[in-house]
Amino acid sequence: MKSKRKKKIIWTNFFVFIFILYAAFTIASQQVTIYRLKKSQQEISGKIQAAQKENQKLQDMLKDTSTKEYIEKAAREQLGLVKPDERVYVDQSSSDVNLQEGGN
Repeated sequence: MKSKRKKKIIWTNFFVFIFILYAAFTIASQQVTIYRLKKSQQEISGKIQAAQKENQKLQDMLKDTSTKEYIEKAAREQLGLVKPDERVYVDQSSSDVNLQEGGN
């Protein structure tokens, strides 16, 4: 009888040990997964913040495009327009360099 009882205790201890080992492995695996997910979440949060900043910057630029100053600046830089009473000075040194490079 003692040997049956001893075997039963050994098997019980074995199954308890296996269960504890399985539980420890599962918990460790879940901790690694949680760590990876948190790291991924932080990276995504950083990207979201950068996108929000870029979005705000673009919205501010869009608001600026309707101002008189922006329209005048664009007309001057892109179209070369000037006001009626305005004098335009052209920097000859930069145009001379362009002519010399084109002539060679």
